[in-house]
Amino acid sequence: MFELELKNPEELIIHDKDKNVAINIAESTIKADLRVGTIGGAGEFEIGDLAISAKPLTDGGIMYRIVVEGVKVGLVGSTAKIEDLDELGPIDILGTSNAKFVPVVEPKAVIPMGNMDFAEVKGSVKTDRKVKVKASSLPATLEVWKMD
Repeated sequence: MFELELKNPEELIIHDKDKNVAINIAESTIKADLRVGTIGGAGEFEIGDLAISAKPLTDGGIMYRIVVEGVKVGLVGSTAKIEDLDELGPIDILGTSNAKFVPVVEPKAVIPMGNMDFAEVKGSVKTDRKVKVKASSLPATLEVWKMD
């Protein structure tokens, strides 16, 4: 099991058993108390139990695909285009600032980020400060995870 938490509207923190990894979609950075410091830009990274694929977007910025404990998390900011989303592959949880990406990606859960108007997303809303996640507890129908 791992936890997801929004530190600010653009930064998702993934708490697993060994690490706290903060991914900021506005700054395109990864912070995890690593000796190398903050990671920026595209690439493939393994941090603790997280496998992170950071893909460049056509108009700048980075989108992220994170696999942790078999759960696939995608993080996509406002600079992405619909055609960029093919690079994500299947996603269980989507953190995004654009509601138009939800029907394209078809995740099981959505985390509204940035200034996203999640009222446009057709799904039940779950409000919590942190969400505990494990593969066997992912929702069967779309849920919006609003983190305050």
